[in-house]
Amino acid sequence: MTRVAVVGCGAWGRNLIRTCAELGVLGAVVDTDADAARGQAEAWDVPALPLAQALNDSSLDAMVIATPAPTHAALCRLALDHGKDVFVEKPLASSLAEAEALAADIARSDRVFMVGHLLRHHPAFEALAAIVARGEIGALRYIGASRLSLGRVRTHENAFLSLSPHDVSMILALAEAAPVSVEATGRAFVTPGVADEVHADLGFSGGLHAHVAASWLSPVKEQKLVVIGETGALVFDDVRPWPEKLMRREQAVTLTSAGPIASGSEPRFVDLTAEPPLTREIRHFIQCCQTRATPMTGIDEGVRVQRVLERVEVQLLHGLDRLRS
Repeated sequence: MTRVAVVGCGAWGRNLIRTCAELGVLGAVVDTDADAARGQAEAWDVPALPLAQALNDSSLDAMVIATPAPTHAALCRLALDHGKDVFVEKPLASSLAEAEALAADIARSDRVFMVGHLLRHHPAFEALAAIVARGEIGALRYIGASRLSLGRVRTHENAFLSLSPHDVSMILALAEAAPVSVEATGRAFVTPGVADEVHADLGFSGGLHAHVAASWLSPVKEQKLVVIGETGALVFDDVRPWPEKLMRREQAVTLTSAGPIASGSEPRFVDLTAEPPLTREIRHFIQCCQTRATPMTGIDEGVRVQRVLERVEVQLLHGLDRLRS
């Protein structure tokens, strides 16, 4: 049985701790905040260990890393150096160079490595991706992703880096390609140099276009992926209840002598298996650790996402510098 140490007892770390405990694989918790670690250790009847002790504990097979983004790469490398399989929350790293250096280390190891792009494991996205793959809505034309809410304002990473890796991962999976163009704009209202709202446009060969919006200053919570094809559309709305998370509609635009005419069927909801995506994600990681299979969101996929994040980051920094000048 695989046993894991969860490193990071913050808000999301506690979700990972609970999920690992429910799956019967939690072996220890680690946090620089001794009180936070002790509280989680007592709640789940596992030891709270210093990082060095967890790294050197041969009974712990893997590490699940849920610490602030700037610490990810260094902690991943430490875990790999100590022979641990690794699951790291998004974003993989703070820069593309950091991600590529980590990828080189992973290539030289025999360790399982997985990036936490949670929504790739969501039943609604899995169903959506299957419909697209079967060609049931025709060739893709447009993808719109929005991740808006109020709160969790960061000071060490912008809203796109914090909120949008999931969306970028989903878009790249659907496009089955890297974007040929990336354009981004953002505004910093709270912390100078850190964009609180970001809009990014990704262009793909063949004409597919994707737009991603991220903000932690929105009074309205929105977590939505809209996928439009030549003959239909799909809407994954994660704010809605399970029976309504994935909507499907047949639709098309016909060119006539009188001009373009849009037509479409009544929207309908797609039946889904209501299971928490985090449970599916961690179960997939554990299965990969046990079978030594490559995770669906392994290091190659992580670097592809990081490459898009970097292109957005460069444009945001340039734009914010221009606004300050």
